[in-house]
Amino acid sequence: MKELYTIGETASLLGISTQTLRYYDKIGLLSPGHTDPNTGYRYYFYNQFHYIDRIKYLQGFGMPLDNIKKIIHSGRVDSLLPYLRQKKQESIDELDKIKARIDDIDWYIDYFTYLDKDENADFLYKVQIEERYIIKVPCFYGEALANMEIRLAKAKSQKSYADLSFRRQYGYKIDVTSLMKKEFYPKEYFVYLREKPKIDPKFYEILPAGEYLCFRTRILEENWNPDVLTEYFENKKVPKLALAMEFEDNLVEYSKAWYEIQILL
Repeated sequence: MKELYTIGETASLLGISTQTLRYYDKIGLLSPGHTDPNTGYRYYFYNQFHYIDRIKYLQGFGMPLDNIKKIIHSGRVDSLLPYLRQKKQESIDELDKIKARIDDIDWYIDYFTYLDKDENADFLYKVQIEERYIIKVPCFYGEALANMEIRLAKAKSQKSYADLSFRRQYGYKIDVTSLMKKEFYPKEYFVYLREKPKIDPKFYEILPAGEYLCFRTRILEENWNPDVLTEYFENKKVPKLALAMEFEDNLVEYSKAWYEIQILL
């Protein structure tokens, strides 16, 4: 085994580019250990290979070259450990973000595939729903839907919500009596939060968990059959909480979107 290796040989043996080795040299991270006094050619010693390998695996952890330079030059394991612990915590934080992103993607897949559009719109069914968290704005009788959208967009942009994550499902609190008269009367317009927020409770609302009586319809077209509701509640107390939850079936025309009507029993 020879002791000295050219830059090209070193690069080839260690699976690294000559440009990278020259950059290590330029920033003072690792320079060739020997210069031929006659030719001026520069060579790496074999025992420098483990330094290059260490630089590579530390870079693989996402560690900046400035930090690696401090570690390599110190020559001490105790200077390496704090950086490794820091990168471990950063990786854990990044993993949490990736898991949250996967959860969000799964949520949206369920959202776009939840409703069976071929189901009879007059069919009533019950669903057990967990506690949900929303921010909301009031609706005013007879106003344009665009006004509600703008009002909610302004609410979402408040500093109180800057660190919160929303899920793009919109809904309305609607009047149950109007629903039985085949009238869409929104009282509040809201959007989901991904999770229970750690902010003052006055800035959000909890939709209670429980059993909800449901049916589906294009509610903005007011085309449902109110008789199924009046018959169901004929001898029962009419609930106060009813929601119209939007489920988009296209990415262009929201006014024709399907909704699941959820009435808390």
